[in-house]
Amino acid sequence: VSVTLIAGCGFSDSVNKPREEIDAGKITSKKGDISIGKGIYNKYCFYCHGMEGRGDGAISIGLTPRPVDFVNDVERMQKSDEALFETISKGIHRTYDGEALAMPQWNLILKDDEIWSVLAYIRYLSAKGRGEKTDVR
Repeated sequence: VSVTLIAGCGFSDSVNKPREEIDAGKITSKKGDISIGKGIYNKYCFYCHGMEGRGDGAISIGLTPRPVDFVNDVERMQKSDEALFETISKGIHRTYDGEALAMPQWNLILKDDEIWSVLAYIRYLSAKGRGEKTDVR
């Protein structure tokens, strides 16, 4: 039985240069800080989920099933903040076609407020990718 585990590798920050600046004063979330979430996402999440949250990160090519596409997986993104927080915190552990797959249990790496901030940034990416107004509340 092989196990595929994608842990936050924390590659060099030199590859994490932002493509655009986010005006944190205009974008808020009820429980997280989008600017902080962007930094954490760029450090740990974009390798699988991609810079725009479309599940097309560099590592995603070797993963089956593919990482979640926050833009086009509308059903998943309609889940409550609390449900998504729990998924991020506890990770995803399942078997697919005889292979064990996993998303890290991020609460072993990140503090709760950091997870809330990543979720706020994921909500921002989701709305932005669908062309919705991006001042997430």
